[in-house]
Amino acid sequence: MIRKILFTALLLLTALTSRAQETLLPDSTLHLPPLNNLGQMHYINRWPMSYGLMGYHDWDLHRGLNVNLGASVFTGFGKYAPSGAGFSQNVSGMYALPFNDKLSLAIGGYFLNADWGGRNLRDAGLSAVLGYKFSDRWEGYLYGQKSLMRPKVPFPYYNMMDLGDRLGAALKYNFSPSFYIQLSVEGRKQSYALPPYQSD
Repeated sequence: MIRKILFTALLLLTALTSRAQETLLPDSTLHLPPLNNLGQMHYINRWPMSYGLMGYHDWDLHRGLNVNLGASVFTGFGKYAPSGAGFSQNVSGMYALPFNDKLSLAIGGYFLNADWGGRNLRDAGLSAVLGYKFSDRWEGYLYGQKSLMRPKVPFPYYNMMDLGDRLGAALKYNFSPSFYIQLSVEGRKQSYALPPYQSD
């Protein structure tokens, strides 16, 4: 019963947060890339259908404190998919500020909880992005992410989320306001233990 009440409260908070976010447009004085819902730089892991490429959960920050609350229900199909529905909740916060008209910084953290077929995953971490606008065409970013936990990742969650430590740099060239190309180089340290696969 308590779980249902918490789930309903999270859905209501998510609706209120998304409504409030609609009224706050991204700040044009910030030179930061769109981040994912945990405040992390996008990555491409399943070309061409990566979450970052489709852009449906981009988080364009505004100046000051940005807070994101999320809840989802999901399922999987197939011989090795866990049975039933999965539930996940996350909360993240980023504080964004411009140092001048070219340099901007966003720093914050996240917490993630997911449960699917009796398998649970929790992770918390810190993330930061430093952006610099060289000209109207060129932008550069330095970014990092530090996981504060060492979660055991159940097999169904592997490669669904970008967990672990990351440190990278990106260079972006804008052909127009709606079309650009970006090159990113990063190092990763997966600070979590992946247990051997166990089928149901």
